[in-house]
Amino acid sequence: MAGFKVTRDINDRPLQVLPLTSATYAAGDLVELVNGTTSWAKCTSSSNYFTRKAIVMEAGTSITSGLCMELNGTEEVSVESTNTANSAHNGDYMVLTDENTVNNTGTTSSAQTACFVQDGIGPGTTTIVGRVIVAGGVDPDAT
Repeated sequence: MAGFKVTRDINDRPLQVLPLTSATYAAGDLVELVNGTTSWAKCTSSSNYFTRKAIVMEAGTSITSGLCMELNGTEEVSVESTNTANSAHNGDYMVLTDENTVNNTGTTSSAQTACFVQDGIGPGTTTIVGRVIVAGGVDPDAT
């Protein structure tokens, strides 16, 4: 299964219905709320670490709201990687490829688009485990 899946959540928070930008969503899609917007949209390779993020829990076509789990950054999640999973990459900050895959290049990223940190490898050759990086939604470099 492609996409993000929470494997451990110490807070055990309830799911919530969030407003989404009209699109087709799959369970496991990572969405973000960009500062100044009111609807959550699919994450991309240009997503920034400081946006609020959530995982879509139910698939739907042309939906404008959906059941989601908003993340706070403490949850352990598994996700598919574009490259072979490697424990030598534990601790690396990684950029997203899109809403359901992480771009594991084998080097840590210092870009503000680094939205995932690997903590381990999962089952399968391309599954990695780690945490989605989230913040309050405000660009720390904004003036």
